Order: sequence, then structure tokens, then C-alpha cells
Amino acid sequence: MVSELEEVKQVRRKEALLRDGVPEWIVSDRTDNVQALHSMTNPDWAMPSMWVMSPADSCLVLGSSQDDACIDFEYAEKLDVGIARRTTGGGAVYVDPQALLWVDVFIPRGHSLWKDDINSASTWMGGVWESALGSLGVDSQMHIKPFKKDSLSDLVCFAGRAPGELMVGDKKILGISQRRTKQGVRFQCALALEWKPEKWIGLFTASSIANLQSKVFNSGRSVPLGRNEVIRAFGQALTSP
Repeated sequence: MVSELEEVKQVRRKEALLRDGVPEWIVSDRTDNVQALHSMTNPDWAMPSMWVMSPADSCLVLGSSQDDACIDFEYAEKLDVGIARRTTGGGAVYVDPQALLWVDVFIPRGHSLWKDDINSASTWMGGVWESALGSLGVDSQMHIKPFKKDSLSDLVCFAGRAPGELMVGDKKILGISQRRTKQGVRFQCALALEWKPEKWIGLFTASSIANLQSKVFNSGRSVPLGRNEVIRAFGQALTSP
């Protein structure tokens, strides 16, 4: 179904440096459709970079190896929801411009923030988010145990638990994935400003998972904060000692 995955709305790509950026970081806002944002590559690894992603469409993003047979493409077209694929693994993430805050962070190899160990890198990234959200009054807990997955997390990303990811109680608020190349690591971070699975749960075809809808509803929760205040707090946390 590759051709269908690529059939997303085309909009004019926009890249802009953000005002009041983070010292010693390249900070920018990226606007495009979701598939194009996932396909962007970093042309400059000289310094750490932070990309605030501003999607121009709503889209269900599948993991790199996730079987798209689980998707009802006709229903997605009816809802005007795109289907895209990312280069990192895991289950699907529903990207909505209002409901999800999406930030990518790039750390060059050899930089002081680079970590050879994958789990240590993820817990560092999660710690930055935990500090940022804590400054805004969110009492979250970081998952520091090994990756926890099952058939539900293979389907929906927020049902899984990976090192560095954040929960409030037993419900996930922040997902983190990373892709490592010879230049460095790209973290993709998704914070649920709104957790409303009823908007997209119907995109999945009949599943063998019992009580799928209730399990997905209970896997995540909202963080009722403003997008801009979270971005500012995250930028400050990136440079805190």
C-alpha cells in the first residue's frame, strides 16, 4: 500500500528560525504535511538542533515496520485523515496539529550531550521533558525499566512503555523514539496535549485484541498546557545544568 501512504496533501514547506531561541542550539519551526515532516533530513549537524513541528494536516503515522493491513483506508479518506510512515519503529501515533506537540531533537556524535548507550540517551531526553513539565506543574514519572511491549503497543504507540517516556499515574503522556545515523541521533518526541482516541480509533480494522477501544482510551492522558508555554519550558530545560 506504499502508494496510498504517499498520497497526502501537499502544502508549501515552511522553515523559520524561532525568536528567543535556545543558546548554542539551532531552533526552528517546520511546517508541512506530516509525511513530509517525517521525511525531512537535517542538513547541519554542526550544532544540536531543535525542530518544533507544525503539521498542516491530521495524520495517523505508522511505525517503520508496522503492517498497514490494520488500517481502514476508506474510513481514513472519509475523515480526511492521512496515513504516513516514520523511520522509527513502534505502533501508530495520531498526529493532530492541536492535540499533539511534536518536537524533534538532533544531537551530533561527539557532542557533550551524545550518549553511546541507547537507553541512557532516551532517559536523558525524558529527563529534559520531565524537568520542563515539572516547571509547569505536571507531576510525571519516567519509565526507566526495559522496553515494555505487547500486541496493543505494536498497534498503538502510547500503549507501550520505553525508557525515558513519561507517565502520569499509569497513563502515558510523552512518547520518545530515536533514530541513529553516522551523523548523530534524532529524537522524535510526542506530547499529548489532548488525549482523544475517539477521533481516530475507528481507523483501525477489526482487531484480535479484546476490548481494544477501552484499552486504548486508558493507555494515555492529556496534559492541559499551552503549546507555546511547553516549548519555552522545554527550551529552558535543554540548557539547564
